[in-house]
Amino acid sequence: MKKGQNSQHQSVSEAVNAFNWKRMLLLVLFCAISLGLYFYLINFTFWKVVVIGYVAIASVLIIAYFIINRAFTGSGVTYEMLPDTMTHDEKEEYLADVADRERRSRPLLMIIFPVIVTLLVDLFRLFVIDGFLGK
Repeated sequence: MKKGQNSQHQSVSEAVNAFNWKRMLLLVLFCAISLGLYFYLINFTFWKVVVIGYVAIASVLIIAYFIINRAFTGSGVTYEMLPDTMTHDEKEEYLADVADRERRSRPLLMIIFPVIVTLLVDLFRLFVIDGFLGK
C-alpha cells in the first residue's frame, strides 16, 4: 500500500469516528415521527389543512433560522477579514457571537429537516408512485 493511500484511509476512519452518530439517529427518529404524524393526520383530517400546516411550520422555522443567524453574514469570516476599525475585543466578541448564533440555531435544523423530508416524501408519493400506479 502506498503512503498516500494509508493516510487517506486514516482520514476516512477518522471522519467516521468523528461523525455524530447520536445526532444522526435523532434526525432519523424525528423524520420517522414527522412522517408518521403527517400520514396519520392526512388519513383522519382534511388533507389540505395538514399540508398547509406543514408548509407553514417549515416556512416559519426557516425564516427564524435565517433571522437567528443574521442571514449568515458572519459565516466564514475570520479575524483577519474584520475591519481594522474594530478593536481586538470587538473582533473576538463578534466572532464569538457568530459561533454562538450558529450553535443556538442548530436545534432548529433538527425540526426543519424532518418537516421538509416529510413534504418531499409526500410529493414523491403523489407525483411519482401514484403516477406510476395510475391512482
